[in-house]
Amino acid sequence: MTDATDAAPRSLGPRLALWGAPVAALFVLLVPGLPLDFAQRAVLATTLVTATWWLTEAVPIGAASLVPAALLPLLGALPAQRAAAAYINDLVLLFLGAFLLALGLERWNLHRRLALAVVAAVGPRPRSIVLGFMLAAGFLSMWLNNTATTLMMLPIGVAVVAAVGERPRGSGERPNGFGPALLLGIAYSSSVGGIATPVGTAPNQVYLGQFQDAFPSAPSVPFATWVLAFLPILLLYLPLGWLLLTRVLLSVDAEGTAGGEVIRRERRALGAWSAAEKRVGLVFLIAVVLWLSRSDLDLGFVFVPGWAPWFAPEGTAPELAAEWISNATIALFLGVSLFALPSGRVQGERLMDWSTANRMPWEVLLLLGGGFAIAAGFRASGLDAALGTMLAPALIGLPPVAALLLIVVAVTALTEITSNTATTQVLLPVLASAALAADLDPRTVMLPATLAASCAFMLPVATPPNAVVFSSRLVPMATMMRVGLWFNLLLIALIALVFELWSRHLIGIEASLPDWARG
Repeated sequence: MTDATDAAPRSLGPRLALWGAPVAALFVLLVPGLPLDFAQRAVLATTLVTATWWLTEAVPIGAASLVPAALLPLLGALPAQRAAAAYINDLVLLFLGAFLLALGLERWNLHRRLALAVVAAVGPRPRSIVLGFMLAAGFLSMWLNNTATTLMMLPIGVAVVAAVGERPRGSGERPNGFGPALLLGIAYSSSVGGIATPVGTAPNQVYLGQFQDAFPSAPSVPFATWVLAFLPILLLYLPLGWLLLTRVLLSVDAEGTAGGEVIRRERRALGAWSAAEKRVGLVFLIAVVLWLSRSDLDLGFVFVPGWAPWFAPEGTAPELAAEWISNATIALFLGVSLFALPSGRVQGERLMDWSTANRMPWEVLLLLGGGFAIAAGFRASGLDAALGTMLAPALIGLPPVAALLLIVVAVTALTEITSNTATTQVLLPVLASAALAADLDPRTVMLPATLAASCAFMLPVATPPNAVVFSSRLVPMATMMRVGLWFNLLLIALIALVFELWSRHLIGIEASLPDWARG
């Protein structure tokens, strides 16, 4: 049965976007005077239609994501085979396999058990409970979709808020901010946690895919290196964000134990560990270990060889041997294995079935593919270079830290009102070309933009986690905007600080344009 929300746009904005975007695209194609050739106009027109429909949801996101596969070949900008290949590349398959593993955790409630264990470990006081929820959400969203993490933790959080209750309003006493602090802590930590791993959030995958396609000779970023480079952002955010929420921006009681009973009751309801939980947990642990150890890890003072080259045929070049097995290979192998491994509960039952797997967010996979197709069109037509040349003067002459802050602030502000995945899909090719024109290592601007795309906290529309906690009606809009502004500033500072002092040196980002980017 067709849902009413899919049958027609629900408000004036999407209705205008539905027909306004194609009209604007036609104008881009036909109006004289634009300093672009027809292929570049075609890519720009396709991007305009796709991005507008993504941002307004004038049509379902999955359907809008298929527009590049149709329009780019029809307008002569990209061959059909090349456009189609963007939808099933290695990065899309990595996300598919990671989703299978995450759905396995969800099917057997292991993610809930882990979250409750973390919350229980920090103690029953209100401020401690906020910290526990933030730790649990941050850890889980390193591996799970941030929306799923928030949806899973929200009912527990609401129950705890109800148990703790509101502080009576006395003379001159501020109302208790425990509820908003707890729920905003869940939402914000779910967004920030994804920064710490390549599979944590879609913008990370967008960056990895686009960078690999644009600069095939560039050194890759192994899974373990990514974690070491960007986990410090999460580790610094958690205590600082907790202090901001509970001590500065909102008033949260230091004493009280009512919430602890809710946590204990929830844990008792889960009962003892089942065989299925143990088995799916083991599969997930194996995946994490294999991801972290797949590629060489060189920290300067220690070198740990990866295992992926063992599978390459004899005589394979070292740089090709290192990529013979990818992170997607691991995710797919172990994700598919869930369909074969018995649950240990009922004869013939497996750890994964197709009804559970069919909850896969297919529209996210199509969104990634559509963005990769657009990026391929940008490169094939030279539109990225044309726009990058226009943007380059803004970067030329700026100190590296100033350029970094400019990019992070701009992307953070933009993603308050736009999809973070769609924003990175469209911006990264332009930023890469601007960096080349400014004689900068493209990673100097591409990576900070990718990280900043996960850090929009002011508005319910900024991220799905924000929208989920806002739907609880326990977080007033004014509170989210006030608190979110400070968290935006906090993450802007943390991204700039960690990237400049730690990440760029660990990854090996150069001060000027590297040789592999000159081809």
